[in-house]
Amino acid sequence: MTGITSQHAEYCANITSWKKVDDVCKGQASVKAKGKLYLPAPESFEGGKRYDEYLDRAVFYGVTGRTLKSNIGSAFNKLPDFKRPAELEYLDRNADGSGRSIFQASQYMLSLMLKHYRCGVYVDYPQVAPSRNRAEDKLKNAFPMIHILRADSIVDWDHIVVGNQKKTSFVKILESVATRTADGFGRETKDQYRVLRLEEGGVDYIYTVQIYEQNEKGEWIKGEKYTPTDYHGKPWSYIPFTFCGAVDNTDDIDNAPLLELTDLNLAHYRNSADVEESGFVVGQPIISMPDVTHEQYKIAKDEGLSVGSRRGFPTRIEIVQAESNNLAKQLMTDKWAQMKEMGARLIEVGSANKTATQADNEDSVQHSVLSLCVSNISEALCMALRWCAKFSLSDHELGPDELNYVISQDFNKPKFSEERAKRLYEACVGGNLPWSIWYKYEQTGMFTEEKWEEVEALIERQVDGGINTPPDDED
Repeated sequence: MTGITSQHAEYCANITSWKKVDDVCKGQASVKAKGKLYLPAPESFEGGKRYDEYLDRAVFYGVTGRTLKSNIGSAFNKLPDFKRPAELEYLDRNADGSGRSIFQASQYMLSLMLKHYRCGVYVDYPQVAPSRNRAEDKLKNAFPMIHILRADSIVDWDHIVVGNQKKTSFVKILESVATRTADGFGRETKDQYRVLRLEEGGVDYIYTVQIYEQNEKGEWIKGEKYTPTDYHGKPWSYIPFTFCGAVDNTDDIDNAPLLELTDLNLAHYRNSADVEESGFVVGQPIISMPDVTHEQYKIAKDEGLSVGSRRGFPTRIEIVQAESNNLAKQLMTDKWAQMKEMGARLIEVGSANKTATQADNEDSVQHSVLSLCVSNISEALCMALRWCAKFSLSDHELGPDELNYVISQDFNKPKFSEERAKRLYEACVGGNLPWSIWYKYEQTGMFTEEKWEEVEALIERQVDGGINTPPDDED
């Protein structure tokens, strides 16, 4: 019999890999804390101390974590285009209720998608009576919030088919609620489940929410079921929730974009442990006495053996060095190259400058992944913004010019070109471009994004001698 703690089969199949990518992205301390999970002990090791030394000498390179941050930086090197009515201006400061702006929320979404393949986007509204006007909304301090959910917090989900449309009908979210202890100094955390359902309500389906909490005996107690309503007090006919994935925004799950790089990173870490162990064990010169007798061995054992001019020993002594074995080192080198091929952005000190074609080829794989991710994030957030509008506005049917969120897919930062700067200068001298465009390029390396009609207006103002005067619509 299934209960509130039941989990979706796809959740169970992927939770381990999600945790693995999380650990690797956090870095060496997190990976080493898991001990033998990521660094198995060789069979020859006996006792815990031997393994502890083996683990301590191993070196983990944070390639995956740095690649994650680099990809996020590439995707947001330009500020997303965000259009919204004045009623939703709070999203610029606090979109999810925890202090993240909508821009930071989208960065967080990309991080989760690269690590876990997907995340969830859920919009909710406080349980308050519908407002008659905006003044009442402000008095209530009630605003719709866009919650970004980790894949490992969405433990179960389901859908139904209505007509020829697939609708999400069930979402179970695991939440952690922190409270202060009675003395006010401690902190206690307990789990609860938030269940979103789409239930039959006569003519249409109705969206409901229910919270499940544990009592002092550890038993799960269901709270009162409530029905969220829109601005006009009408119940929703669908759940304001969507998955946002690296390929599409359905409930399908695939391997996370960083999973293969994570596996290579861990394999490189295990090779590193073997290289360090080998260097420690056989890296130092070793004393050899090929002609020693039993009596001589007993003397050396009882009295010790010194090497040098102050004390001799009555037999031939040799200093030998084990031959180097570069197999593990070569395996590390091979995996390092493979990680670079997979899009890991590594700093190569002293490397030769790359041509534009070489750089574009190396970035093409990761940028194709990023393009899909940011496109899906833009789509999911646009949908969430429409849900926010439905909670907050009497007329929420807004076009893309009024309500929109688009992340640029131009990931490469512009490179300054002396040839282009020269041509822009010549065009400005000839009166074909305004001087402001050349000046901007000289300062930032970025060409203007203004439309040609705007450029023509600047040229006309320049000819009229008013180039330094702002247009009428500017302060």
